[in-house]
Amino acid sequence: MSLLELKGLSKQFGGLLAVNGCNLQVAAGEVHALIGPNGAGKTTLINLIAGVLPPSQGEVRFQGENITHLPAHARVHRGLARTFQITNLFKNYTVRTNLELAVQARSGSSFRFWQPVAREKHLTEAALAVAEQVGLAARFETVVGRLSHGEQRQLEVALALASKPRLLLLDEPMAGLGAQESERMVGLIAQLRQRHTILLVEHDMGAVFRLAQRISVLVYGQVIASGSPAEIRANPEVHRAYLGDEGGAA
Repeated sequence: MSLLELKGLSKQFGGLLAVNGCNLQVAAGEVHALIGPNGAGKTTLINLIAGVLPPSQGEVRFQGENITHLPAHARVHRGLARTFQITNLFKNYTVRTNLELAVQARSGSSFRFWQPVAREKHLTEAALAVAEQVGLAARFETVVGRLSHGEQRQLEVALALASKPRLLLLDEPMAGLGAQESERMVGLIAQLRQRHTILLVEHDMGAVFRLAQRISVLVYGQVIASGSPAEIRANPEVHRAYLGDEGGAA
């Protein structure tokens, strides 16, 4: 059974049909990449899956449950977490505080108003464990605004991991990164795929073909092809629509 299944999912903004009858299946344990040209509807689709936007039509099923009308926070508690194209962090606070708040939100300990966060050692321990997982343990007490762009991207991933997800939605995690930072992010995602199912939206085709077991191609809000990296490389419709006549990963 698929971990995530989309059935006829559509989203219309006035006269614009951003997502058009999308069907998609993501199997447990895989990195499934979603690629397509700018304006194809990729981020809109991620927002529909995450519950940020309501669909105009169609259905979202997660772990066999219909979650189409569940709010975003309820989806997080069911094991679905996402990152954003644009970093969404508390930049005036430390890495530690950002992660403690994320852990606190999941645990529900934020409702213990009589118990200061500083006394809840388990929050700090859990936050540090996530920081170590993404390579930010040495920056644990650093104010987020002082981190490099690449480190902030790592922290975005860490915040998603703090919710202990079954499915990670990574929306262009390499956007704006230099070569070294991109390579570090590829390494991080390669580590994460050993324990998490990942739906990856990314324009870096080199990274996509290195990381993904399956790839789906979105054009004008519709999935025009899904398959292994080799199948996508060889698909003439994908070449015409996105990869270019010469094909390849460029």
